[in-house]
Amino acid sequence: MNEHVTEINLVVRKWDKKAGLDEHAHTYNTIDDFFAACLKVENPELIERLIINGMDSAGKERTMTFVFQSVTVDAKK
Repeated sequence: MNEHVTEINLVVRKWDKKAGLDEHAHTYNTIDDFFAACLKVENPELIERLIINGMDSAGKERTMTFVFQSVTVDAKK
């Protein structure tokens, strides 16, 4: 059996002064769909996590999680 991706989850965050932190996930089935979605992420949304689910060569489920850290820099300081 070949290794393959079954699902890609992109978790984005947005800060709202009234509502606070808003975090939501988008699910993609192909790397092409995921890539296109990443190119469309705009301020104030920030990519928080990338979770890739798939199968290894033995047919065992595997998950990779990548976590990103974002900072805001005030140009006035």
